[in-house]
Amino acid sequence: MYYVFKNGGGVTVPRTVATLYQSGKSTSTPNVGDIVFFDITGGPSHAGIYIGNGQFIHAGSSTGVTIASLSNSYWALRYLGSKSVL
Repeated sequence: MYYVFKNGGGVTVPRTVATLYQSGKSTSTPNVGDIVFFDITGGPSHAGIYIGNGQFIHAGSSTGVTIASLSNSYWALRYLGSKSVL
């Protein structure tokens, strides 16, 4: 997240998902460019960037950079919400 926002728009965001979750403005539904958060390990521990149509782009240690659906059963169960940092 840090790299994408810094190099893509000059926006500096916190480096960890937990601190990133504490910043930004909560949104009732994600808009393109918002960060979507997930609880994988007990609290905000994974994040992606919402790209529209119920999808987000994210990076996983075993999958690399991929696009996933918020309605996917794995992600839907772990979804915490979205925030705007712009």
